[in-house]
Amino acid sequence: MARLTEMQSGGHLGSAVKIDLSDRAVASLVETSIKRHGFNEYAATLMSLRRILPDLRDAQCKGIDPEALRLTKTSIVIVFFNEPWSVLVRTVHSVLDNTPPHLIHEILLVDDCSYLCKCHLANDQSDLHSNTFLFTPISAHLKTRLEEYFRPYPAVRILRAPERLGLIRARVFGSKNTTAPLLTFLDAHVECTKGWLEPLLGEVVKSDKTIAVPLIDRIDDNDMHLIRNVSLGLLGAFEWDLNFGWWYRSSLPSRTQPEQAPAEPFETPAMAGGIFTIARSFFARLGWYDEQFQVYGMENSELSIKGWMCGGKILIVPCSHVAHIRKRAHPFIDPFGHLNVTFRNSVRLAEVWMDEYRQVVYDVNGIPGYREDLFGSIEERKRVRARAGCQPFRYYLQRAYPEMPSPIVPGAFRGEVHNAALGNATCLTAHPHGAPFMAACDNRNETQFWTHNFYKELNSYKRCIDVGPDGVQVTQNQCHRMRGSQAWYYDVGNEQLRNLMSRKCLAVDIHSRNNSLKLEPCADDQLRQKWYVTLVKYEFWEPLQ
Repeated sequence: MARLTEMQSGGHLGSAVKIDLSDRAVASLVETSIKRHGFNEYAATLMSLRRILPDLRDAQCKGIDPEALRLTKTSIVIVFFNEPWSVLVRTVHSVLDNTPPHLIHEILLVDDCSYLCKCHLANDQSDLHSNTFLFTPISAHLKTRLEEYFRPYPAVRILRAPERLGLIRARVFGSKNTTAPLLTFLDAHVECTKGWLEPLLGEVVKSDKTIAVPLIDRIDDNDMHLIRNVSLGLLGAFEWDLNFGWWYRSSLPSRTQPEQAPAEPFETPAMAGGIFTIARSFFARLGWYDEQFQVYGMENSELSIKGWMCGGKILIVPCSHVAHIRKRAHPFIDPFGHLNVTFRNSVRLAEVWMDEYRQVVYDVNGIPGYREDLFGSIEERKRVRARAGCQPFRYYLQRAYPEMPSPIVPGAFRGEVHNAALGNATCLTAHPHGAPFMAACDNRNETQFWTHNFYKELNSYKRCIDVGPDGVQVTQNQCHRMRGSQAWYYDVGNEQLRNLMSRKCLAVDIHSRNNSLKLEPCADDQLRQKWYVTLVKYEFWEPLQ
């Protein structure tokens, strides 16, 4: 009878939670919860902790007999940091309610040193309409209270990190504290659906070098309604900044094939990284994750690349559905800063796993090469690769990702940039907080190193030359990879740098006190618009298709 009451709550079967935002107190609570957690925690708290979602599987999937797959138990690892109570507990209940118990070796909750004081709705149902939040330290509701809540569930084990590790290292910490032959990772803000685990285990049991990934459905971050992933036409991939994204298979010629069978797993060059099953032995052989990666980001690209390079493959398994809240901001990043974290992690990845192709990654980040003082030692990671007996990075491109776009851009350059009107003793110089300018050259000055790269940027250490608000002055901002006003073309014949959006040329303002820069109509006879650079060519690049 209690379960029937829960079924009548908001969000049942993936429906939206209805909230009266005309009530100012409620609207304020919603706004606060979104700012605090990156999604509408207020709405999530109004749902049952054991909300029921529809069975999203295709009929062909339902016809597969899981007993015939001879499945192996798995440890399910869930890392959390300051996660809202209702979302974390609902994640665990969705596993318990939708998974055959004999397949769960354990559900390992890894607390990455949660500490903040957060608020949640009162437990007393009579208080649900009072719009009153109770403030409770996380040390209570994610520590003592969490342990008490899951005490009746012997499959659930809570592991506390000794210090703040960040998501990546916390997952490694959890993995090393498991004993099951298979590992299944979940984010702490998901809801598993019926039959989600068996297809993932089945693929890894067939081959212990397969990394199995579900179809990831979406839980709306505002009203918590379920948005089904109905497309078998997407796969995971990245460009040369190594940031993961979803690509349409129809846009990739080598993936063109007859109609995809709804139950048939298919290969993907990369995975999103939050939800997957892997053999523990294979994960260990790959060196787990790089434990010098900071916090969150690029670990999925690293595992994707080395998984393929070291004899494995990544499969998207359509018979497995897991719904995920995509947060607008992520607590794992604070206070490290997303750009700094992903910058460091991507450069470490490139240096260890990408061979000569690593130079492309350096160029898109606006750096000359690997610096141990900035990115840390990678000697142990290179030993991991050597012990694993992995193929070269070119194998990954040929076998897993022949559609990787060419890194070659006409007029690409690297190094110092000189202006014809001022001579080679003066260099284009980045300003850490303002507009770039011209200054005396200094070979040791990193602010005078520039790349013109795959994204058509003028990039110095991930700060790109951009167009100012007036369309004349130039400024420097964090590179956003969206091209637009940060996209430039170097005309090799005329030695001009043209902004592709404004169609104007970069010039030195020779009348300014500090030789500042500006945009002006292009004129072939103006020395102040001519720039001397060192062109580059990626000799290693050959068409893959």
